[in-house]
Amino acid sequence: MAKKKVMLFIVEGPTDETSLSTVLNRIFSSSTVKFQVVHGDILTRDFTSSDKIVAAVWEQVKEFMGSIYRKSDICRIVHLTDMDGVFIPDDAVVEDDSMEIDDSPYYTETQIQTPNRAGILNRNQRKRDNIDRLSACPKVAGIPYSMYYFSLNLEHILHGRTNLSDWEKIRCAEEFDLKYGDDPDGFTLFMKESSFSVCDDYRSSWAFIKTELHSLERYSNFGIELPPVKVTDPEPIN
Repeated sequence: MAKKKVMLFIVEGPTDETSLSTVLNRIFSSSTVKFQVVHGDILTRDFTSSDKIVAAVWEQVKEFMGSIYRKSDICRIVHLTDMDGVFIPDDAVVEDDSMEIDDSPYYTETQIQTPNRAGILNRNQRKRDNIDRLSACPKVAGIPYSMYYFSLNLEHILHGRTNLSDWEKIRCAEEFDLKYGDDPDGFTLFMKESSFSVCDDYRSSWAFIKTELHSLERYSNFGIELPPVKVTDPEPIN
């Protein structure tokens, strides 16, 4: 029996893997689904050229491969990212003097509140540049590549919640896995047919999220990656 190829998902944190690993292994059963957890966001890094972000993605793939896998073992790279509101107008980033200087930004669906407005504006520009490059990148080192968004972040899409603590994220991830881990059709319908689903086609889904306040609002294009649910004909009634 031929060895299954690896479908590699690059994600920002461990709760992404907890939420999605079981159900994606069932959906993409013809491949071996694996996760490379970045423990951060490579899209916010400052690169001297747009090609450097592509190289950074390849470094994550090589880190996953280690001494176990070869490049030929990987059939596809799927990169999942939070949008973090990076495409909103600058005037929707609001400095809040009541916040402590080391407080994390506070997100709503209309603005980002932060104690360091200049820092967030700089982060937004870096991430926009990197997203623009990767969302138009069909391959990384010759391996098919695509990137999908869960804006404002994963919990926003899966649970309709934002600004969660680390403990709350872990609990939500475990609950989601219990709900959908053994229900791949239910998960697929959730991602493809919810009010947040942006699934017309890949290019237009990225054009959509880059406009107005959409990168703060609850939208995801991940349903594009998922195969359609197979509808079985009802058994005839005798």
